[in-house]
Amino acid sequence: MIRSFDIYDNVKNREVFSELIVAFLSSLLVWVPFGYNWYKKGKPILSDWLKFATFLYLILNYYQIADKLGTKDVGIYGELYVNQSLVFPAMWIIFLSLVMINVLDLIFLIISKNKLQRLNVYEISRKYKLKNLRIFYISSYCIMILQFILLFSGVIGYGADEENNLSSYSFLLQITNQTLPLFLTIYFFLKFISEYDSRNFNFYFYTYIILYFGFGLIAGMKGILIFGIVIFLIPYLESGRSLPKKWIVPVLIFLLFLYPFNNNYRNTLINIPGISKKDAFVIAIAKTVELDFNNNVSSGSKSYSERVSLLPYLIFSMEKEKEWKYYKNMERFVYLPVSMVPRAILPDKPVSDIGVRLQSMITATHNSITPTLYGWAYLEGGSVFVFCHLLMLLIVINIIQYTKYKNTILYFMFYVNFLISIVTIENDTYFFIAGLIQNLFVYYIFSRFFFKRVK
Repeated sequence: MIRSFDIYDNVKNREVFSELIVAFLSSLLVWVPFGYNWYKKGKPILSDWLKFATFLYLILNYYQIADKLGTKDVGIYGELYVNQSLVFPAMWIIFLSLVMINVLDLIFLIISKNKLQRLNVYEISRKYKLKNLRIFYISSYCIMILQFILLFSGVIGYGADEENNLSSYSFLLQITNQTLPLFLTIYFFLKFISEYDSRNFNFYFYTYIILYFGFGLIAGMKGILIFGIVIFLIPYLESGRSLPKKWIVPVLIFLLFLYPFNNNYRNTLINIPGISKKDAFVIAIAKTVELDFNNNVSSGSKSYSERVSLLPYLIFSMEKEKEWKYYKNMERFVYLPVSMVPRAILPDKPVSDIGVRLQSMITATHNSITPTLYGWAYLEGGSVFVFCHLLMLLIVINIIQYTKYKNTILYFMFYVNFLISIVTIENDTYFFIAGLIQNLFVYYIFSRFFFKRVK
């Protein structure tokens, strides 16, 4: 509230009163249902996390930059100003979207035949057991070794040829990429919920964790590491445990140093063509250590802040909608039912390179940007498509929310992946739902192969 008065007093070059009212009402539409469900049901429902992400990436970002929009400091890459005439339309779309989410939540609550059940991880643990622990160990490490081979051969990881992800056999890469965190999820499930604690299990468990985080560091993909921490938190907290205070500071320090290290590593790979990942890794460590503690913390904090500051990108997408010719009018959604079909069989199905294409409208870099799911939807043809995308997404969310198969190992694996994906709100709706379909297939095969139901 105090920040709202500061913005109102400081901004003189545009009318901000209406923006502030809409931002305040949008905040209420996020936190009132979020807090109510947490209090009444023990934790937020899935759609609450979508609202939370909307607040984190967009509404909070508005409060941070609303009185600085006339400078490139809060623009895009320090090159583009934010179009101030589109700030209120962007905030209005966010507000109407949150109204729609809450209304649809209420409608599904009324019409759903199944009550909104809580996830009971201990019931899942009682109902499902691994068929063969040794086969599980062998399979998890085979996938890990395969990922390292693909990484060092340049097929995956930062700087890998984009053609690999667009090839006829990209679905195989996607499946192997999905199984790496999936095995991590099951390791945590077995450790914290099924309470496996033998010396043999602990050896494979801790070794896999070390290899997983080592892979993420060498791949130059900090998302792998951050998601790994979230994958740990979900089963750990679902088991009824609380985080020891002694863990919090080391984890925060790791996360703050992660961004400077990752940036140094990526820059080394770009600036020294042909350098091996091992040498780039050593150089990145040296450059990161050269900075003192305060500089690393400051750099890390700034990078995380920029990472969740996506309002300028949403406004940019609204400004460039007429120039965007790639995917329009939801025509690609006809491919959704067959999105799992390999590109070798269906070469015309949509390609997930929209981030790179939007990036090319700004500047040529090795990165890709996202204007959030709201921006991707707007690029389809305007605000009406935002609501069409949201409708499809919310139908999917509520089907998952109200399923009667909640206390199954398949649901638990799917739930962990879904929760991580929905909190980021960076994905385009089409590719998000297509990814869910593929994940469901992979997770079903995984659950049938490794688990048996105990009567």
